[in-house]
Amino acid sequence: MTKTQYLFAKFSEKEILLEQGRLLYSLLNAFSSIGYRISLFDSFPPDSLGKWGKRVFSLEGLTLTDSPPANPEGWVYLYDKEDRALGKYQWRKKIEVRDDLFSSYCFKSPVIMPFPVHPVHTGPDLEQRLQQCRASEKKIRVFFSGETKNYGRNRIRYPKAKLPRLEIIDTILECMGGDAILVKDLSTLSDLHGSAYTNKCVIVDTSRIWIDDREWLSNLAKADFFLSPPGILMPMCHNIIEAMAVGTIPITNYPEWFDPKLTHMENCIAFDEKDDLINKIQCALEMSADQISRMRANALGHYESYLRAGAFIRRLESHPERKIIVILYTEGNVARNWAKLSKHSILMRGTTLAGDKGWVGRVSECLFPRAS
Repeated sequence: MTKTQYLFAKFSEKEILLEQGRLLYSLLNAFSSIGYRISLFDSFPPDSLGKWGKRVFSLEGLTLTDSPPANPEGWVYLYDKEDRALGKYQWRKKIEVRDDLFSSYCFKSPVIMPFPVHPVHTGPDLEQRLQQCRASEKKIRVFFSGETKNYGRNRIRYPKAKLPRLEIIDTILECMGGDAILVKDLSTLSDLHGSAYTNKCVIVDTSRIWIDDREWLSNLAKADFFLSPPGILMPMCHNIIEAMAVGTIPITNYPEWFDPKLTHMENCIAFDEKDDLINKIQCALEMSADQISRMRANALGHYESYLRAGAFIRRLESHPERKIIVILYTEGNVARNWAKLSKHSILMRGTTLAGDKGWVGRVSECLFPRAS
């Protein structure tokens, strides 16, 4: 029988409640998902937690408390600002939460928390739903669904400026002719799923039509590839994580934002500027079934090994140090500090930039990858 693990969480700063409480929920959900019993210190009024933060009360094993545990030796202490008195206790581990992804941490080894599946898709049956999705029959070669309105800019400039989402979608529609399909109603998408395999790039603009949240993962799972363009403030989006979770291969221009980084033609297709984008989409359309199968297994393996909530917690448990810094991806940090991102940032640690080509890779490598 697995020994019950205990977590005491006390947050003092309101930053943990940003993004409608997504940060708070995703962090505590990661511990809850593998059976931790969580005592959450009652720091904030329930109405201040936000839409997603309020979901912490639905987490299995979570209770509110107004005092620390009587015997904390076997507990984990999770905090954003350490309580001086609590810091003197003999906790099993102490975990400090920060959001400074662009700092260097030259002599430290913090853990970057993986960007999570969106709270709307989580729950105790998530693993079961993912398994069902992974067994889905593929119906579409390349799929995109997401907002494009107001996505005409991206602030990230290192290692070079990111092609914004709106420009990515417009470029595909302008340059790919009959190889791109713009879906204008849900009946068309339903027809595509019900017909023979569609070897096209299928684009759903959610400012026109909306795929129900309950159907989102199953729609993702019907595609071989998911086009994963960047968000507005920062590149990372929930949809790229969800795609990999169901075994759909991402096509993206921010593979270096992962920890560890995604690898072109192993677990993703990476693109750069407009011409490269079109070449890489064409590469996906022409790829062999065997190569797609290999990349799908690698993308899913990356999710299971590094992005799944349980894998993150196991990484913390096996960390050699008793005091650990965990860094979150937050829109607020990117908005304030986007110009500070550099080769010295902890987020870029381990990133290889080969000349000006960086992580992108040549088109010839995409169509005819080098033998290992």
